[in-house]
Amino acid sequence: MFFNFTFRQYLTNPHRLADDLQTSTIRGFRKRIVFVFLAGLLLFGARSWWGMGTEALTPLVATTTTADFTLARFASFIGSLAWSIIYISFHFFGFAYIIHLLIKIPYKKLLPLQLLVTSLLLVEKALIFLVFATKGGAANYSFLSFGPLAATYLESKYMILFLNQLTLTTAVIIALQYSFIRAFTDESKRKSLLWTLIGIHLVLALLTASVGFIPIETLFDLIFDGGGVQ
Repeated sequence: MFFNFTFRQYLTNPHRLADDLQTSTIRGFRKRIVFVFLAGLLLFGARSWWGMGTEALTPLVATTTTADFTLARFASFIGSLAWSIIYISFHFFGFAYIIHLLIKIPYKKLLPLQLLVTSLLLVEKALIFLVFATKGGAANYSFLSFGPLAATYLESKYMILFLNQLTLTTAVIIALQYSFIRAFTDESKRKSLLWTLIGIHLVLALLTASVGFIPIETLFDLIFDGGGVQ
């Protein structure tokens, strides 16, 4: 038997997706993969072209020539496209492999689940971009996360960046993953499954927050201003 993979049908019923994968063969999955990657490229490219995430380039307006600034913007745009592929690949292939290693579920069975998860993350980013574009400005923290609240009461930049990674979408994703994966696990293991999923997301949030401490502005200065031989 065959079944068609659709986002609308399985986003609200991941347990049914798990049941269908165990009894039937999936159709139309590769087309959905291509669609998600193309949508990600378009979204990340639009965000970069609009200027979201390019704050580190602002000082170059005053310290470099127009040609250098244009080159930096173009490099940033290309970098955002490359990052979209890395971002989608990690959440699609990488996260599925992590779950496969920790929970011992067949890797290929997890890929449809993670395609749903990746599409949710792209929808979240698209919503944030739409709101910022409508307002004509951007903020460092997502209004769907604990980031703005943490920035109000905490002084630790690392904790603020960490809490900024914990969004409403994160909770939805954990619920989605739990509903899907429990169909492959015994009743006795379902409690530990939930804590395992929460732990994975917390560890990834901690690692992502660490990326915020990479000195991007210094790197751009070295490349476009002081990095050459004088």
